[in-house]
Amino acid sequence: MELTGTILELLRVAEELRLGREGCRLDPSGKPSPYSKALSLIKIRWTSGPVLVSVSSDHEVLEIQGGVAEMKMLAATVGEFATEGDYTSHLHVEYLPDHEFLSHNSEPLVVTLVE
Repeated sequence: MELTGTILELLRVAEELRLGREGCRLDPSGKPSPYSKALSLIKIRWTSGPVLVSVSSDHEVLEIQGGVAEMKMLAATVGEFATEGDYTSHLHVEYLPDHEFLSHNSEPLVVTLVE
C-alpha cells in the first residue's frame, strides 16, 4: 500500500499521528496506479504496543493504531521524510525482526513525496 502526498500533506499526516487525532480524509479521485483503488480516509487510534498499519475490510480506510511512543516514532519518520526526502525517492515502512515501533502484523506501507 502506498501513501502519497505533498510535503504539506505528509506533514499533516505526521501531525495527526503525533497528536493522536482521529485521522484525516484523503482525496480518492487520483489515479492510484499501479494500485487498483485509492483510500478515502486515514483512521488513527492510540492503543498500546507496536504500530499496526492495516486496511479496513471494505478497502476504504487506512487504519493506523499503536502506543503513544510508537505512534510518535512513526510520526517522526513520516515527518522527516516529508522535509528531507526528494521527489525521486520513497520511504518503506515495513516490519523487520526487532523493528523499533512496528507490529509484526503490520502491512507494508510505502510513503511517496509528490510536488
